Amino acid sequence: MPIVIKDFIWRQTINTIIIQVPLRGIHQSKVEIFTSPGYIRASYSPYFFEIFPLEPIDRDKSRCTLTATEITFELFKVSPREWEDLELDIPKSEKNELKKRLIEEEHSRFAKECEDKLTKKSQLKKTAVREQISLDTRHRETIENIKNNEKVKALGDLKEWKEDLIRPSPKIVELDSSDDEANKAEVEPAKDAGKRQKSLTVNIPKIRYNLKRCNIKDSVPLPRQNTTVTVEFTDRVLPTPSRESRLEEEQEWLRKQSEVRRSAGFVSEDLRPEEKNPVYLLAKGEEFMKNNNYLGAISAYSFGIKLSEKYPDLYRKRSEAHYAVGNMQRAIEDCSQALDLMKPAVSGNFLERVECIVRRGKALFQFGFKEQAFREIEIAYKMQPDNEELKELLIQFMDELNTAKNKCDKNDED
Repeated sequence: MPIVIKDFIWRQTINTIIIQVPLRGIHQSKVEIFTSPGYIRASYSPYFFEIFPLEPIDRDKSRCTLTATEITFELFKVSPREWEDLELDIPKSEKNELKKRLIEEEHSRFAKECEDKLTKKSQLKKTAVREQISLDTRHRETIENIKNNEKVKALGDLKEWKEDLIRPSPKIVELDSSDDEANKAEVEPAKDAGKRQKSLTVNIPKIRYNLKRCNIKDSVPLPRQNTTVTVEFTDRVLPTPSRESRLEEEQEWLRKQSEVRRSAGFVSEDLRPEEKNPVYLLAKGEEFMKNNNYLGAISAYSFGIKLSEKYPDLYRKRSEAHYAVGNMQRAIEDCSQALDLMKPAVSGNFLERVECIVRRGKALFQFGFKEQAFREIEIAYKMQPDNEELKELLIQFMDELNTAKNKCDKNDED
């Protein structure tokens, strides 16, 4: 049977109702809240709190705040006025009927909101697909226009080159010396005046110029103009190209991976932008550690390290989680990394350094490196000589080390 909370505190103004409900030592993460215009409920086993407001409240404006010691409801009145009492004065049977009806209405409203969100998301997805298709079409048309322009330019250069081959070649002048009369020039016309002259002889004193038809090298066409074609690739989650991928199988694999990560209690994709900071992830990991969710804590600390590689507390706390699941090698590595980052050694990080040294010694002992583990605990004990736990741990490791040495000596004698 749940224990009904009766010792809550409430006060009001013209517009609002403030209700303070004690948590009685229950962690705030275990509280379940339900709100509707006519019914407010908070359940955190074994305690239970509910009220039926005297008048309807504005659920959209109202808010609930959870602290370490209490739940604070700030409810906004639909009709601003002073209430004579907080709750409706009706029999218990009517309250049960009213509660049942309000819960059903709230569930129906929530289902409708989810359906509207899915519809809107589907419409946005269709719009995005149409925009992408239109964008791809424009890209293809641009590429085709560039190719056609280059083709026209190339064919135009080829046409000019062919015309140059067909065009008749010009004549050149050939110099021939002769012994004609000095200071006389004679022009001998061709025999057939009606026909085109094939040669022309010009007589100049001691020089004769003959114009003959000859072949001239064809002119070299100009080089083609350069251009740049931009190629864009489709974004892919997996490394295989789109033409070789199997979309349904890939989506199934990604869905399974996401379910596995969510089963551990932490998925970085679910975080809001303001939550993606190392301090929040450190607190999130500590919360997982309190609930013995070590895999979720490791995921939170690892994502925080991706955001800030120089934050020693993340390595220190992740080493604790690795040690808890029995991953001693990772625990040793994280402790060493945290000790490297906690330099210079000052009083502000003294306790954290001792913690890392002790955990590294314990992990080494689990690995079988008993001598190295004893040295680590010895260093930690020198740093904190008043720590009785370290003293007992040092004696225990010393006994284990002596026992191991005696066994080795006995085996050598045999």
